[in-house]
Amino acid sequence: YWDLVWNLAGSKGTKGKFDRIEATSFEVIVENEDQVELSFTRTWDPSLDGKIVPLNIEKRFIMLRNSSGFYTYAIYEHLKEWPAFNLDRFRVAFKLRKDKFHYMAMADNRQRYMPLPDDRLPYRSQTLAYPEAVLLVDPMETEFRGEVDDKYQYSCENKDNRVHGWICNDPPVGFWQITPSDEFRSAGPHKQNLTSHVGPTTLAVMHSVHYSGEDLILKFGSNEAWKKVFGPIFIYLNSLSDAGGNPLSLWEDAKQQMRIEVQDWPYTFPASQDFPQSHQRGNVSGRLLVKD
Repeated sequence: YWDLVWNLAGSKGTKGKFDRIEATSFEVIVENEDQVELSFTRTWDPSLDGKIVPLNIEKRFIMLRNSSGFYTYAIYEHLKEWPAFNLDRFRVAFKLRKDKFHYMAMADNRQRYMPLPDDRLPYRSQTLAYPEAVLLVDPMETEFRGEVDDKYQYSCENKDNRVHGWICNDPPVGFWQITPSDEFRSAGPHKQNLTSHVGPTTLAVMHSVHYSGEDLILKFGSNEAWKKVFGPIFIYLNSLSDAGGNPLSLWEDAKQQMRIEVQDWPYTFPASQDFPQSHQRGNVSGRLLVKD
């Protein structure tokens, strides 16, 4: 699901109103032998003032022939005459089956079997300095006893955050979130964001105030028009045809697919006119001089 955190203009702090974006209309945008693209839209109007974020939000999902997965992107729009507001965070979240996906990978040197979400329950763990960090006191698998689990342990910089996800051993299946470009992620290549963590959960974070605080809150004025496309990201699914194969090879295959997606950016298949195709884009070259 897509979700966001927002707040009224002038609000202080980074704790806002959580909104798991639920659409109110549905449309088939493309339907042919090679592609299906679906649109789910929620439109704002003044009767909703203060109740939901003042944005028109369109979520799109794409499936292509001979592609093992699906793409998703969203279009956010704020009209000039609409009220001011703050936008703290928006992302795509995937919650997988805890009885199936136990191995997480986000880099060659950052992958492992993970504790279960049940291990974080109060009678099995001890909360540490903040709620996300817990000491595993009585986990269901004894190998995790004494470990600290904290989703922030698995953050990484945007420039390194291209593919991450989970592996199921039985049957050998991989679930991977691939982000082919940074152009729709805020705060630059060195901004850290969450990836995957105990749940099993996989996130595609487009904007977040994590590690930065209030300075990164997007603050929109009452006379400010704004429209932006976030994504597409690719959800890649792979499997082993050989039952005796090594499930960890699914990670190697996911990395290869990531390289293909990066090479194919910008994509040519999104049907929204708000997503610029390759021939609609330009290049900038030269030197940038900074005098401080």
